[in-house]
Amino acid sequence: MRRTKIAAVAFAAALAAPVPAWLAFRHDGEATSLADETLGGIVSAAGCRLTELELARATNPPVTGRVDERVTAQDGSYVGRPSPSTLASTHALLHGRVLLQYQPELPAAQVASLQRFVLRDPKKLLLFANRTGMPQPVAATAYLTLMTCPRVDARTLPALRAFVDRRRGFGQAF
Repeated sequence: MRRTKIAAVAFAAALAAPVPAWLAFRHDGEATSLADETLGGIVSAAGCRLTELELARATNPPVTGRVDERVTAQDGSYVGRPSPSTLASTHALLHGRVLLQYQPELPAAQVASLQRFVLRDPKKLLLFANRTGMPQPVAATAYLTLMTCPRVDARTLPALRAFVDRRRGFGQAF
């Protein structure tokens, strides 16, 4: 019994270790640790929406799809350059990348905020104008997970950071 409790505590500690301990601010200005909040709670508080799927299904933008190992996309920002194809971005997604996408009509100041966000830590992260006609202005996708936001601002950037920190590296492990 004692070994089971010790093993359970060690397992729980190992799961909690990679969670970032950065801070965000509530609307009343009080600091709060996002490490203790669920991703769904963080996303909702930012005015965004989180959809987590257990099985593959069609979404726009896609959170899964087919893979052609010959069609790839490099990590980083594609602002000012052609966006990767849907096949290339889906391939990146399945290999554990997080994709940040925006509608081509998103205001330039919001695109610049996303650009700065990605340039700070581009590993396993892609930023590009969406090519699938997604209905939301901003989306973050990881394998089987979709976060959508109505804009990029001081509320949504911490939610995007939490999404990236908690979903980067998710994929099909191939």
